[in-house]
Amino acid sequence: MKTKMRAAFLFIVVGLLFAAHASAGSHSVSFSWNASTTVGASYHVQRAPCSAAITAGLCPSASEGAFAIIATVTALTYTDATVVGNTNYSYAISAFCPTATACAPNFAVNQDSALSNHIGAAIPPDAVAPASGLAITNIALQHDPVNNTDTLTASWHDPAKRSTDWSAIDTNGKAIVSGSVTSSTGDYSVSKTWPAHTYNPLTFKVCDTTGCTSQVIFPN
Repeated sequence: MKTKMRAAFLFIVVGLLFAAHASAGSHSVSFSWNASTTVGASYHVQRAPCSAAITAGLCPSASEGAFAIIATVTALTYTDATVVGNTNYSYAISAFCPTATACAPNFAVNQDSALSNHIGAAIPPDAVAPASGLAITNIALQHDPVNNTDTLTASWHDPAKRSTDWSAIDTNGKAIVSGSVTSSTGDYSVSKTWPAHTYNPLTFKVCDTTGCTSQVIFPN
């Protein structure tokens, strides 16, 4: 019965499509295959580690580890979202009859066909996560009634040591003053004086290439 069942399954052809997502450490591999001619068959998605480079879409057979079932499906497509960056894999599909009534009665239950052709997938390395921690450490807004001016003093820290853009924004969303500051230490500061402006309150905003942080302040 086992031999008869396996003879009834066609060689399954698998085609891989790669889909690496933008966020760091997130990858997936999508692929599809042709159906078995055995009506009612389900499929085991099988994966093996590959210790060599993928060449022409294949892992050298001598470099394939042991195949293990990673999913059971009835569809003819699958997306593996459990892959790891900078790692190579080999995939294959096996077909089987999941229950006594899923296929014709002459087929054994839960016995896998021979594996389909193998196909390799090279997962790109994870992107290095940017340093985080952009934070305003000190800020003050002083009003000088004699000269009718306002002076902003602020300092902030960015461990990534990137160029940072800053702005002081009124309640209408208008930037009263703005500028850019660079630092080789990750510590930044600015002091700016301008003619007094009507606002209540003012928002001080600092941005680098990964994001922004802000703080609301009132003139003293």
